[in-house]
Amino acid sequence: MRTQWKRQFATLWVGQAVSILTSSISQYALIWHLTAQTGSAAVLSLAAVAALLPQGILSLFTGAVADRFDRRKIMAVADGAIGLVSLALVGVGLLLGDLPMTAIMVTLALRSVGSAFHSPCLQAVTPLVVPREMLGKCAGWSQGVQTVSLLLSPALAAVLFAAVPLPLIIALDAMGAAFAIGFLLLARLPALRATGEEAPFRLLDDCRAGCAVLRSKKWLWQLCLICGLFSLAVVPVSSLFPLVSMRYFGGTAVAASVVETAYSLGMLVGSFLLGLWGGTRNKMTTMTAAVFALGGCLMAMGCLPPAAFLSFVSLSLGMGLASPFFNSLLTALIQEKVEGEYLGRVLGIASAVMTLASPVGLGLTALFAEGVGLIRWFALAGGVTVLCGVLCLVLPAVRRCDLPQKREAPCREVS
Repeated sequence: MRTQWKRQFATLWVGQAVSILTSSISQYALIWHLTAQTGSAAVLSLAAVAALLPQGILSLFTGAVADRFDRRKIMAVADGAIGLVSLALVGVGLLLGDLPMTAIMVTLALRSVGSAFHSPCLQAVTPLVVPREMLGKCAGWSQGVQTVSLLLSPALAAVLFAAVPLPLIIALDAMGAAFAIGFLLLARLPALRATGEEAPFRLLDDCRAGCAVLRSKKWLWQLCLICGLFSLAVVPVSSLFPLVSMRYFGGTAVAASVVETAYSLGMLVGSFLLGLWGGTRNKMTTMTAAVFALGGCLMAMGCLPPAAFLSFVSLSLGMGLASPFFNSLLTALIQEKVEGEYLGRVLGIASAVMTLASPVGLGLTALFAEGVGLIRWFALAGGVTVLCGVLCLVLPAVRRCDLPQKREAPCREVS
């Protein structure tokens, strides 16, 4: 029994790793195809919105579905649907001899819809399989698995993009989805349908119940708002790394890839360190320190002269190293503190807040980053990130959310 959960967790994430890898390869190939065909920043921004916005909006509701129905089946159906969408795009490419931009945008949006159903189920599965005291370590291992896949995908995509027709690269996504479904079945996970609610399923009522749970936990909704502000600052800046590497530091595409690789390697090391250590007993201590580290790295980047490219690479490595100690522990904290029958909804709402903040940040970056100056925009984002760390310290409900609850002393009988 002690090792069964490890086998289930490992089997599940082997399938997910392959699926993430093939999806990332096909995503890179599609973006490079759009870049080669249009050379338009507006088209690439539209592609990013198509890949983010549906998931951000639907995550407000899909958590309710995850809490009421068998999460294994939802994950399998979502993976299968994403695979079929990819096969449909392959069919369009083979039929027309090219991939129209409209078909690519629709595909990105439909895959985002599938992810909106899949993500809260995957996150809500973990605490029903993994012992509570191991959630922090398992969050690190799962983040590490994802990071390895994301680290390999650009190189593999580059090789395939130069040698293989695009429709065949997209077909890999369908194969990865089938692989994920197969390993989901092999994992033999327990029945993952919540049993705490017997009322008929009504989507809006269930979503309201999830919002009520979030509001009832003061620390949780405050932390969600902090995470939204964090995403507003950090996610858009990550899209500027290649531009800053080439324009400000005068590098080439190779220099830009070195920065991305440094960040990914840092994230990989951080994920495995978290997997071995698990973080401090009070997760907020580790999370707050990670936020300050990220903010400090960004502010230091904003002060670099054009000749300090190696320092920029080192700070990118530091950012990657710190990231899992916030992102992964945030998921583990919610998994540990929220009741299982509401977990999908709360995770969905938290994901929606962070995902929807990202396009807002991207829009602000597009409007003002050039005027402010690209490197100064990093410093500004670092200041906002440090503010998030300060809020984690000064808001008592957030700071104390993972402290052990004090138990009332038992009453003594008076004789």
